[in-house]
Order: sequence, then C-alpha cells, then structure tokens
Amino acid sequence: MKEEFVTKAILKFLRDKGYFVIAFDFPQSGTGVLLHPDTPQDRNEGIKPDIIALKDKILIMMENKDRYWKGDFEKLHELKTTGNYTHSLNKLHMEYNTSALKVGIGIPNSKRTVEKVLKTKHLVDFIIAVDEQGKCEIIWGNV
Repeated sequence: MKEEFVTKAILKFLRDKGYFVIAFDFPQSGTGVLLHPDTPQDRNEGIKPDIIALKDKILIMMENKDRYWKGDFEKLHELKTTGNYTHSLNKLHMEYNTSALKVGIGIPNSKRTVEKVLKTKHLVDFIIAVDEQGKCEIIWGNV
C-alpha cells in the first residue's frame, strides 16, 4: 500500500467526519504547508505535515506512511511539545480560529505495522489505520 493511498483514504475519512481540510501533501508532490521552526537555520527547514485539517476549534496535523517510521512520531511530538514551532502554530491558530492541536499518524492496517506503531503511540494523540479497501479505523486516541 502506498503512502498516497493512505493519505487519500484518510482525507475522505476526515471529510466524512466533518473536518475541513486546510492542506495535504503527497510524497514528492511539493504541495502542502511548511511550518518553520522559530529559529530556522535555513529557509527550507521545517515540518510539512501530510494533512492539516480542523474541526470544532481543533487543528489536526498528520504524517502518513506506507510502513512504520519512528521519525514521524518524533517529528510530530517535537512539533506539539517543544515550543520550537510556536510562531507557525500560532499563525495557523489565528488564521483558522482554532485553540488546540492534535497530532496523528496514518498507516496501513496490517498486523505487523499496527504492532510496531502501538509501541510509540505515547508520542501522538491518535493513529488511523487504513485497510486495502480504503476503510479507516482509529486504533489509538480519537479525532
């Protein structure tokens, strides 16, 4: 299963749940919103979430993969907890009138992948697994 399939399935899932999608990014697409750290070393440095959406004053940001990738868990955890992205996050919160941030991971719904991601679930607020038919299931947390 490709990352693009995971992202498209989750976009549909979120829209069906009433989320407004602000931005999304497919692998190598060059689209999406780049969040710059408060003290960037160069202008291309930052985090570009695969999905940014909102509902009920809650902003969500997601990274999606075709396999387990611990680096995405760590990246989202840094985004939410370190204060290194305060300026970029505040700008989004003001623009879209949101007041909270949730971060999550999208993955294929395979036993092996699910077992791996659940070991690092404490780094994110939610995990969505996508099956071969594009059906999404929240396997950790809530959105």
